[in-house]
Amino acid sequence: MTEDEAARWMLAEYERDGFLYQEAAASHLFHLQDEALAYFDKSSNLCVGKGVLKIFNTLTPEAVYERAGKFWRVRLETDQPGRQQ
Repeated sequence: MTEDEAARWMLAEYERDGFLYQEAAASHLFHLQDEALAYFDKSSNLCVGKGVLKIFNTLTPEAVYERAGKFWRVRLETDQPGRQQ
């Protein structure tokens, strides 16, 4: 799976459910055994690959990332400007 394909898979999951948990996406991508798709950071957290995340962010300009819950969701009228809430 390429980074673009991975980002588009994430987009499909996000659009289907209206949200996407980072851990679920990273876990799925990690099982594909390609560190470009998912990796462990210095704190041993499983993360979506930087290239995949860049493409996903481009595909979802209106998505909001909930830092506390570590998930992307649809923007609400009450949200502050910016991606992270």
